[in-house]
Amino acid sequence: MAGVHFDRRTFLLIVGAALIGAVWASYQRGTTSAPYDEGQLPALIWTVFATPFAMFWGWLFARRTERWWAAFVCFCIYFFSAFVAARYETCTVVNGSFNLVSCFTDTEQAQVLAGAAGHRIYFESVVVIQFIAALVTALQRSVKRRTMQPAPLHPAGETP
Repeated sequence: MAGVHFDRRTFLLIVGAALIGAVWASYQRGTTSAPYDEGQLPALIWTVFATPFAMFWGWLFARRTERWWAAFVCFCIYFFSAFVAARYETCTVVNGSFNLVSCFTDTEQAQVLAGAAGHRIYFESVVVIQFIAALVTALQRSVKRRTMQPAPLHPAGETP
């Protein structure tokens, strides 16, 4: 039977750092208002970038040997969450709730409505998606599975 060990330190460092990043992203988002000008661009960039960036540092402090894996995973979370959040915005902005049909049929109308609203749904959902991905990653990195039972502490040839 395989044993399971939960590493609280790794979990808390990754989730704690991601939470700090999500709070920073939400704060930065709160400093902006549509229509956006060039002065608000850094805050909007931090909104999309802060959570995976902070998560990387938490993961690095937890497990220095996994730095390249952490960089790759955090980049993937940063990169792909933007696409997922944009699609989610397209699916919800027209009807006010998630509608799979409008994702593919009302895209032009969705772009107009999302632009008029300052892409509010996009910027809010990207932070949520990134934090959920950070939580799942922290859980995955914190659980260590053992495939073998520990060996008994008997000299060779003796039975317990």
